[in-house]
Amino acid sequence: NFSPAEQRKKLLKITPPSNHPLFLFSAISPLCHNLFALYDESTGLWYSPNHEFKITDKTSIKLHYRMRFYFTNWHGTTEGESPVWRHCISKLRGGLSPQKVPEGTPLLDAASLEYLFAQGQHDFQKGLAPLRSPQSEGEQHEIENECLGMAVLAITHYAMRMGLSLPTASNEISYKRFIPESLNRNIKQRNFLTRIRINNVFKKFLSEFNRRTVTDSNITSYDLKIKYLATLEGLTNGLGSELLEPVSLTVSQEGDLSNGGYHGRHPEEMSHDSQVLVTGTTGISWRKKPATVSQMGGCEDEKKDAGDDWEVFCDFHEITHIVTKEAAVTIYRQDNKRMELQLASRAEALSFVALVDGYFRLTVDAHHYLCKEVAPASVVHNINNGCHGPICTEYAIHKLRQEGNEEGTYILRWSCTDYQYIIITVVSHDTVFSRVSAAPQEEHLGLGTRTNIYSGTLRVKSEEDEDAGDSSVQKVKVVLKVLGSGHRDISLVRYIHTERHRHRHLFLCLCATDIMVEEFVQPGPLDLFMRRQQNPLGTPWKFQVAKQLASALSYLEDKKLVHGFVCAKNILLARDGLDMDEGGPFIKLSDPGIPITVLTREECVHRIPWIAPECVKNVNYLSVAADKWGFGTTLWEICYDGEVPLKDKKLTEKERFYAAECQLATPDCTELAELMTHCMNYDPKKRPFFRAIVRDIDMLVEQNPSIEPVPTPEVDPTVFEKRFLKKIRELGEGHFGKVELCRYDPRGDKTGEMVAVKSLKPENREEQSNNLWSEIGILKELYHENIVKYKGICQEEGGRAIKLIMEYLPAGSLKEFLPRHRSKTSLNTLLSYAVQICQGMDYLGSRNYIHRDLAARNVLVENERTVKIGDFGLTKSIKDSDGYYTVKDDHDSPVFWYAPECLMHCKFYLASDVWSFGVTMYELITYCDSAQSPMNLFLNMIGRTHGQMTVIRLVRVLAEGKRLPRPEGCPEPVYELMRKCWEHTPERRITFKQLIEGLSRMLQQ
Repeated sequence: NFSPAEQRKKLLKITPPSNHPLFLFSAISPLCHNLFALYDESTGLWYSPNHEFKITDKTSIKLHYRMRFYFTNWHGTTEGESPVWRHCISKLRGGLSPQKVPEGTPLLDAASLEYLFAQGQHDFQKGLAPLRSPQSEGEQHEIENECLGMAVLAITHYAMRMGLSLPTASNEISYKRFIPESLNRNIKQRNFLTRIRINNVFKKFLSEFNRRTVTDSNITSYDLKIKYLATLEGLTNGLGSELLEPVSLTVSQEGDLSNGGYHGRHPEEMSHDSQVLVTGTTGISWRKKPATVSQMGGCEDEKKDAGDDWEVFCDFHEITHIVTKEAAVTIYRQDNKRMELQLASRAEALSFVALVDGYFRLTVDAHHYLCKEVAPASVVHNINNGCHGPICTEYAIHKLRQEGNEEGTYILRWSCTDYQYIIITVVSHDTVFSRVSAAPQEEHLGLGTRTNIYSGTLRVKSEEDEDAGDSSVQKVKVVLKVLGSGHRDISLVRYIHTERHRHRHLFLCLCATDIMVEEFVQPGPLDLFMRRQQNPLGTPWKFQVAKQLASALSYLEDKKLVHGFVCAKNILLARDGLDMDEGGPFIKLSDPGIPITVLTREECVHRIPWIAPECVKNVNYLSVAADKWGFGTTLWEICYDGEVPLKDKKLTEKERFYAAECQLATPDCTELAELMTHCMNYDPKKRPFFRAIVRDIDMLVEQNPSIEPVPTPEVDPTVFEKRFLKKIRELGEGHFGKVELCRYDPRGDKTGEMVAVKSLKPENREEQSNNLWSEIGILKELYHENIVKYKGICQEEGGRAIKLIMEYLPAGSLKEFLPRHRSKTSLNTLLSYAVQICQGMDYLGSRNYIHRDLAARNVLVENERTVKIGDFGLTKSIKDSDGYYTVKDDHDSPVFWYAPECLMHCKFYLASDVWSFGVTMYELITYCDSAQSPMNLFLNMIGRTHGQMTVIRLVRVLAEGKRLPRPEGCPEPVYELMRKCWEHTPERRITFKQLIEGLSRMLQQ
């Protein structure tokens, strides 16, 4: 027994979770995938290609992957109707050949045809493609015979596919499985003799068809599918078209209703007084709903009953754009005429817009969308990255010729046959490009920025040797750069290396699976080679390398291309040139890797001093001038045998290096020092052109100068001189020290930066100096956008007194800021502050530090959007302990912010900071109202006490499960998060990562 429905289930059955798209399972090619969409049978609606499904444990949804976009006579067998073809180059050439040239290539490939055939059978049998309405009893009989003829085609196709004997197929397979269910029910109601007669006539016809037509004429299964689908178009009404009945419909121009416009009389009653028809061949039509409807064929028969009443609104090429608002859709034509539809729901509106948008991209412009609400992610990605959809090689070559066929011009395009490959077609007049067969990962060579680097072997076969077998395959050693799984949204390269230069590294291909393949160059990176040399490299050798690098960068500058990360490790040495007969070194400039535009600020600061200062401030300032700065730093590396500049500096110190506009130490050669200084000018506009750099290096080579370093001490930008610190006012004072606002003004012109200066009181210097040094050491280690930045130190009295210099945040602490700005600060802003505090604390914990003094008074406000954690005077490291820190003296501790284990055992865990965050969160929600401060509320619980008795009573109250009450106006989910921070045992408390997730969800809601 055969069931077409069961066969279709076998064709496409996916058990979640699956990482593979539906079209891969169904073998639909990239060329035909745009004809398909997802359909929800329960609602009768289609999903737009960018729809995101929200999946939970309770989600239950059944979707059908179906061909939605259909063009009648795509097969070209219907006489009197224009055939539908895919656009091809042959059509463009037009009249060049005396022979008749096809208008295009077939619309469907083999897999899509097979899928459409199965879909057509299903729709025909289930009544989803309604039969045309008979106008007489004779036509009714004719339709029945055509349905039996469809069964003959389907059974013959099935027998061929399954290898069954055609003469005996009628005995093994019942025709009832291949006719519409409605017709089957109708036949069952007839008398017994009539049913026998129909069965006998069918068997005889099937036998005659197989003997005379199939066998004698060599009919193939392909012919049967084409005949079946072509017959289905004539047998049914509106196959492939979609009919909508909007709540209201208006066709207008320049704000006035046209004579043909029509409003539903009672929109509030969902009156369906108009209809809209969309087909692939005629576009969008509309009409007033007919008053009478035939009862024999359903709603689709209205098309036939009033076929002459349809008024064409537009073809797809006439549409400029579509606007949606809730369930309303407005379609705009080029002549300013528009159609406004009010549909029953937002989902129906998006389904309709996706239909029109899909036909537009299929018939007008594949790289444009009419409405962003339904724009496919792949189309948006291709537009943003300058990549074509799937086009064949012949068409790509034609496009390049249209653009002038200039050397180096390229087209980036998706493969027509494989979803995993992006193909680059490049104009090259003297290079033979090869086809990549395989490049498997082999030895792991190391880590890059968010990438893993492997060696590999590329199997290369030229186009001419395609049929020569494996004997013509050439194996090439390559390097594979694999993007980490967590960064799939990042383009591995900003531009493709199609420009040819003898000192440019050869880029071979870019795979869709985030792997970049490049030539393998030995001896390898310049910095490693220079460090490995036991004997110093000669000055001429270094100048040759510098000149070759400048030449490559000059070439890029002429092409207006930016490299983005010029440094010694991105220079590959193809020939070391140490032997006299080798002709000197030969270098190749490698790719920059991950573009700086997607790096975090921390990653950008880590690249100091190669990254240009303006790019640290704003990565969008990346330009050729940034490469000039990078060249200056790389020249420094070359001069100093691959030594890493600023290698011992912390991120805070590196950032300070740029803030103070410091320079690297230069060689004693005046001309070379000037060249470096000019390249590393803090004003990008004053950096020299690379042509001038090449010229200057040529002049230096003739002088053969010494490039030994000058023995001068390096200027430390994190050391501040006391005489330049101008006190403005005091910011705060504690038991042991104070914080002052100062201007550091070495120029004496009152333009210096404002800084916060923390120092110890004279009477506490000896006792507390170690603690301040500890705080300085911790701040130097930390670098996070939500932690106050360390700027440096200022020593006085021969080092006996020290000041800590930090960034100044003028808005003060949250404890001061929130009461003043309560009316302007929403709950969402408070939650945003809480997320930022958690992010800073999570970073602190990742570095194995506990803050021990987290409170609103120690969270500083940079601006209305950003807060930073400050005051690390009590912060301790737990790197060398068992995950906690034991306090030896606990005087002046913020006990009302402390967790029970801190109060009872003086032990501090990472989870202890979570408890303190819960109290800090409480302060935020109450806008730091002093009447509702944690201290006052806890004192009300335990009574007024002094000294150690306060701690004893507080411990008892917390052990009894008493906590700070829910503040007035605080949402229950927010308070529930606070309660999770206040679990009595540290192990049961929520983590900062979980807090970030929970608070972020609340912000989104």
